[in-house]
Amino acid sequence: MSSFPSLLLFSSPRSRTSISSAHTVSVREIPVPVPAATRPHTATRRAKQRPGKQFIRESAVLRKEIADGLEDLEGHVLEKKAAEGDEWKDIEIMAMAACAFSGKGTAEEEIRKAAEMLCKIQNNSFQRFASDLGVIGLFLEPTLAMANHSCIPNAAVQFIGRNALLIAENPIRAGDEIELAYTFYTDPLPKRREALAHYKFVCQCLRCRDDLNVYQVAAISPTVNLNSQSLVPDVSKFRHHPATSNSSKQSIINLHGESADSIVSTLAEIESPPERRKLLKSEYKKRKALVEEELWAVTPLPDILFRICMLYGEEGDFTLGLPVACLIATACDPYQYTSPFHPIRLSGLFTIANFITHTAATTAFQESSNTPVSKKSTLEQKIEQSLREIDQVSLCQMLLIMILKCLPDKYGAKMDIAVKAQALLDDIEKLAGRKQETSLIDEWRRNPNDEKSQAFFEFAVVKQVDALACLGKEALERDFGNTSV
Repeated sequence: MSSFPSLLLFSSPRSRTSISSAHTVSVREIPVPVPAATRPHTATRRAKQRPGKQFIRESAVLRKEIADGLEDLEGHVLEKKAAEGDEWKDIEIMAMAACAFSGKGTAEEEIRKAAEMLCKIQNNSFQRFASDLGVIGLFLEPTLAMANHSCIPNAAVQFIGRNALLIAENPIRAGDEIELAYTFYTDPLPKRREALAHYKFVCQCLRCRDDLNVYQVAAISPTVNLNSQSLVPDVSKFRHHPATSNSSKQSIINLHGESADSIVSTLAEIESPPERRKLLKSEYKKRKALVEEELWAVTPLPDILFRICMLYGEEGDFTLGLPVACLIATACDPYQYTSPFHPIRLSGLFTIANFITHTAATTAFQESSNTPVSKKSTLEQKIEQSLREIDQVSLCQMLLIMILKCLPDKYGAKMDIAVKAQALLDDIEKLAGRKQETSLIDEWRRNPNDEKSQAFFEFAVVKQVDALACLGKEALERDFGNTSV
């Protein structure tokens, strides 16, 4: 059964844990329109689920080897039968259709078995995402399904083709329980409880028990100290963010924090960039209180900023998209996902690097043609001047190196982001006339903790990204927050 995907266990090189590449298990991937309550593949930004009825192919539901693999899994069949609404009726209809289509017949016993398998699949499978299509299917592996939930997970699942990687995100000692997030754990408590209701339990993790906000969770994260070579190397920004103790900021978070699901779903239905811009402007203004307090990491603000950034890119306005991407990578993602090797953190780095390939080319053309910077005090001119003062090629190169250093040694090279980052890095390293810059970057790559290398990293990366992030705030205020625009 060589076509089956595999479960691979991986411990990040920057997380001291007992997990290792322990075993590979043959499992079956189920390509289907997504049931409403399967676990999200949380190593991606929020995506709209594909519409359609809950349907599992009869080949997946009724094959004996799959039934055997699901034997020990929980499906909450009794609870679903007793629940109000049409949930159990819908499951029975799907089970009957699968039995009839497979030729098994529609005897009561066959339908019962199929319905129980459907419950187990819905309860234990993981959503598969594609960057361009959103949810494209389910992934089911019995061993992985045994992992319990936490809104402060110590591990996450990523996919490489038909392989599932279980990656430690926090230190995991021998004997510790591996915990995954079944839902978007950056959502407010009521939304998380609503999403977890399908699993018939109430989460009692510290985040839920004390209703901690995103900054309070970041402050106690054991992975904060791993950020020395990230865009937020100052650990005190995590440990002592004002929102960890300021009651006024906490009240604003409680009042204005909400899930981004409805925004994402609505945007997915809008094809026109001007109409999407109009909606994003409306949603951004609604979060004025969060913006004024600079609570950038509170959902749904990060999702709104991300889609504004992508809109700038779609419109070809990389000069404005780059500063917003820098703001997201320094003020949103690090507090939502404190592990510097989290996929969303790495994706943020690549977005900046990708935008720089466009802005650097424009800057190089302007300089080669002796195009003067306009004396008009416009935001675009401020950004243009800042970009001329930055070694954009070196910044891009170092960001790509940061991405590649954070990926799993054995399997990381096969990840989509690794392939793209390596290709771009190879192109940069072929450029002529960069001997001095390359020498400094190579020394930093070899000895990142050396005092000289740290100073170089602080100047060449952290300082420049911070400066652009400040301009990103100005861009957002002018284009999306200003009522007169």
